Amino acid sequence: MPLHYMQAIRLPILVVWHLEGMRRNFFWKGKDKCLGGHCLVNWSKCCLPKENGGLGIISLDLQNQALLIKWLWKLKAEQNSLWTNTVRELYGTTDIDALPNIAHISVGFKDILLCKEFFSASILASADPSQAWRWTPGGYFTSSSAYKAMANTGVRSQFQNWLWKIKAPPKVKVFLWLLLQERLLTQDNLLLRGWPNIQSCTNCRTPVVETATHLFIHCPFAQSFWDSIQIHFNLRIINFATNLVDFWIHNRSIIGKQWDIIWAAVSWALWKERNARIFSDQTSNHFTLLREVVENIDSWTLNA
Repeated sequence: MPLHYMQAIRLPILVVWHLEGMRRNFFWKGKDKCLGGHCLVNWSKCCLPKENGGLGIISLDLQNQALLIKWLWKLKAEQNSLWTNTVRELYGTTDIDALPNIAHISVGFKDILLCKEFFSASILASADPSQAWRWTPGGYFTSSSAYKAMANTGVRSQFQNWLWKIKAPPKVKVFLWLLLQERLLTQDNLLLRGWPNIQSCTNCRTPVVETATHLFIHCPFAQSFWDSIQIHFNLRIINFATNLVDFWIHNRSIIGKQWDIIWAAVSWALWKERNARIFSDQTSNHFTLLREVVENIDSWTLNA
């Protein structure tokens, strides 16, 4: 239903905020309400394209604008369409630069004309107006190309293309996305939120504040498990870098693409083990975790 209206009118900002709030709450909590502390990453970043470091969730405001730009395109490229003829009959012109100056122009049409700056910048000089759209190979307008152009920040992430191609379930990829930004609810992030926490590493039982870097790289339990992984998969020596991004990328450059799914499966197993110890008081040994990693890799590869 919102999409139906978004093709014709600019949604009021309060309506957009309400709809985005519903989507945000469902994504982070699966409920109608979600406290700010449960939203691990700012929603505006979640709505960035994946190549710009986001999750690629559609921004309703930008989608609304992209759908409305279609009407400006029709004025440019479809001179004999019913829409163009109607605008010409009502206002005496179809020039989008002249239309905002007309006193009796409708409120809805004013909303459409708010997009004219982006639209004008997206038009190429062409003998054929129907092939003048900058953002598609053939020069034809599509709302999806308009959205992608508006959503693209121009700042490309160094690893996002690799991340979303890993042969793993979507929930694991989102987990890895949070991990690389150190936004998981490890003890240091719980401290920042003022939530109850243990202030020690559950996996290695040492009295240090648990951070993502410690839990997945520098924790003695994790390093010992990585040694088991190295032996089982016959990998080159694993480099325990100082941060999570370097740990993934550096070892990937040495071991190759197979490192992606191994890193994903091991990180997922370490996180589940940590949570099982905290919430269920259950502990697994390296052999059990290794079997889980191997089974996950086989399953993920088969279902990819």
